[in-house]
Amino acid sequence: MTAVQPKHTLITEASIKGLMHTYDIGHVDECIFLTRGLNDTYRIKTANDYYIYRVYRHGWRDYSSIQFEADGLQHLKQRRFPVSYPIIKSDGTMISTIEAPEGTRYGVLFTYSPGERPTIQPNHAGKIGELLGKMHSLTDDFRSSNYRGFKLDESHLLDEPLSRINPLIKAYLGEEAEEEIANAVKNIKKELSNKKLEVGFCHGDFHNHNMHINQGNLEVFDFDCSAIGYRAYDIAVAWWNIRSNYQSEEKACWNAFLSAYLEERNLSDDDFQSLPLFITARRIWLLGAMLENDDVWGSNWINKSSLELFILQIQSDRNREENRIR
Repeated sequence: MTAVQPKHTLITEASIKGLMHTYDIGHVDECIFLTRGLNDTYRIKTANDYYIYRVYRHGWRDYSSIQFEADGLQHLKQRRFPVSYPIIKSDGTMISTIEAPEGTRYGVLFTYSPGERPTIQPNHAGKIGELLGKMHSLTDDFRSSNYRGFKLDESHLLDEPLSRINPLIKAYLGEEAEEEIANAVKNIKKELSNKKLEVGFCHGDFHNHNMHINQGNLEVFDFDCSAIGYRAYDIAVAWWNIRSNYQSEEKACWNAFLSAYLEERNLSDDDFQSLPLFITARRIWLLGAMLENDDVWGSNWINKSSLELFILQIQSDRNREENRIR
């Protein structure tokens, strides 16, 4: 298999440090590259504080889409929700333009969330559920004049990733497996069409990897996948994370999460019944995102065994719909 070529260059730490003069944050002592993902992340240190600088990859999010994310974060900040939010530059804007070899990229400076990733156990799961319920309630009235570019709907979660998944499934597992995935997607779309689901501002990736806990308090970050969409999908992502990574604690943690969420806001029966469908949708979206961004996740994992596991997970989700945890 040929090597995967990076789709975006890495901006040097010195260049990122040079951009900090556009902010009123004082002298920058240090700029450290932290991680490459769908975007590149740097940690900025001044005499008084830490910050996070994100450089969006070329073609991933346009200016208006990033401004939508910033609008949502400012909305939450104004309502005192614990969130990492954009720092406003000296000229009153929040987004910097960076010309890279591959094309225009954008950068945003965020406040730093102290602490560490919360472990998944019932107490923390309850805190996470409470926080998501509050976030949904606080953004019921959120509006933005900026175009996000996508919604967390059937097109984004199912149709787009399926167009990338199907050729591989067919190549490695044959037409029967390809048809099975296609039918699973058709079934999800059919069932969702018969439900009246709540739509509103969503984080899009709400689980413990995108929050820190500090002295018992949680703070949420990384709203890169945020958009208007199905609120049940936001809830299902948290359940998917518990189910996928903390199986021995699933029932206790899911019950704690859901109970805490329901203390903050109601969940209709249609929304609750859709949660298993959105767990499957999450699996499909994630596989599609990994295939689309192979310079981040590589390609060694793309093989018959991994795709067979994906099929088994889809089948398992379907079988478990009759034995839901509540």
